[in-house]
Amino acid sequence: MPAPPTTTSPSERSPLGPGTIVGGKYRIDGFLGTGGMGVVLSARHLELDAPVAIKIVRDDFAANEAVVSRLLFEARAVARMQSVHVVRVLDVARLPNGAPYVVMEKLRGADLAALLEQRGSLPVAEAIGYLLQACEGLIEAHSLGIVHRDLKPENLFLAVTPEGMVLKILDFGISKDLSSAVREGRRTTLTKGGAAIGSPSYMAPEQIRAEPNLDARADIWSLGTILFELLTGRCPFEAETVAAMYQKVLNEDPSSLLDFLPDAPRELNTIIRLCLQKDANDRFQTVQELVCALRGLSRPIVSPRARLESGIALVTAPRAPAPSVSVPVKLGLFATTTVLIAASVAFWHLQFRNAPAREALSLRPSTAAQRSDARVTPPPVASLDATSVSSSERPLLQPELPVSKPEPPITRPAAPTPKPEPPARPAPWPATRKPIPFSAGMRYGL
Repeated sequence: MPAPPTTTSPSERSPLGPGTIVGGKYRIDGFLGTGGMGVVLSARHLELDAPVAIKIVRDDFAANEAVVSRLLFEARAVARMQSVHVVRVLDVARLPNGAPYVVMEKLRGADLAALLEQRGSLPVAEAIGYLLQACEGLIEAHSLGIVHRDLKPENLFLAVTPEGMVLKILDFGISKDLSSAVREGRRTTLTKGGAAIGSPSYMAPEQIRAEPNLDARADIWSLGTILFELLTGRCPFEAETVAAMYQKVLNEDPSSLLDFLPDAPRELNTIIRLCLQKDANDRFQTVQELVCALRGLSRPIVSPRARLESGIALVTAPRAPAPSVSVPVKLGLFATTTVLIAASVAFWHLQFRNAPAREALSLRPSTAAQRSDARVTPPPVASLDATSVSSSERPLLQPELPVSKPEPPITRPAAPTPKPEPPARPAPWPATRKPIPFSAGMRYGL
């Protein structure tokens, strides 16, 4: 996606032509573009042999301390950020004439303004994706107390990287550092006399009024304007002159997204209108809130929870769905469970089936013992013979009792004759033959 050619007169370009060595480390290769007060040159690091971009103040502004302070402040602000969505600053130095220059990474691609000029408008999903990337870079800037104050499609660059298309925020030259009152005091010349700084089509009402307590909510206004333009190809406020533009921004309501895109989600129109509220207290208070609302539209997996703020229903970020088990894993678990159940049923079936046989085997020895005991009878008691008793002992004897006839003895069954054991098998070879030793090598014929 090539960047649109920039028409610049030779007088506006830097006197540093191709082949010029800057700072003893960078060789100028060509001209990339120009801005209101500076030019951007293509160069190459002599030691690293890496392409870079050098931003230099134009000669007619080199003596302006306000412009010099703005450029140096941009370098300091960007150097503090580590986000991939912010262009990286590599070095800062001064030319022999005292003009400062900033060395940055060289980007390949085009900005959103060139993309809109080529395509007119973007689909909803693509536009939201680009704006979310811009929000990621602004979250870090706002966390450091830095407000950009000049967000517009020209400052959102779509860089071609090995990881894909990455949006990067450019030009923090007029950004405001809320965390350093001293540094802001040194930059009071940038807004001296109550002059407004920024692009009129993307400036918040408090920025037009040049209010001193400007904060991150001014960037949220610019993000809402950019999103509207990406979807429709036009700004929500349009006028022929800057004064008329200021008048509309301060007093009129923005155009509705549904007037240009009837099929657009109504929640998206609500989000844009919330970004463009005249009173900063009625907008999203942080970029994180805007990100939550936009992600609720781009990932409608779970029904979002409605939240009410400033009389307008917002859509918060949905919760990520719980991780589910894949179908192959489910089938494997089901098959394993089925096999275990079948094995358990078969085991218990065999146990119940063999229970009577086991009980019979356990009762058989006790029954045989009882039968053998029943066959054994005590020996008969011998009776006394009257002739064997002397006459002196007879009076001591009691009257004779009738003698019972002895029972015939019980004959026990003969013990079974043991079976003769079979004769011993002859040896496979004569006993005199010595056995052949066996080894593992004989198995393989070694």
